[in-house]
Amino acid sequence: MEVTRCSRCGAFYTSGGYVCPKCTEKDNIELSTFKNFVEKNGVEVPSLNQISISTGISEKNLNRFLTYDGLEGYKKLFK
Repeated sequence: MEVTRCSRCGAFYTSGGYVCPKCTEKDNIELSTFKNFVEKNGVEVPSLNQISISTGISEKNLNRFLTYDGLEGYKKLFK
């Protein structure tokens, strides 16, 4: 059994996933907000900082989301 540190709150946990079970719901909500914002605004989004200001999601979490599997297309928008 592998122990992992939650990238959101820093707590240790043993289940799979990107964050601990306590942070999963908030992470999913913010990830959905991020995806919806980018899909609505597309390439007109100038930076992650602008998304952070517009959505209230921290830049730290936005950068973390870009490391998630399946978000390769989003990474290309911000290079």
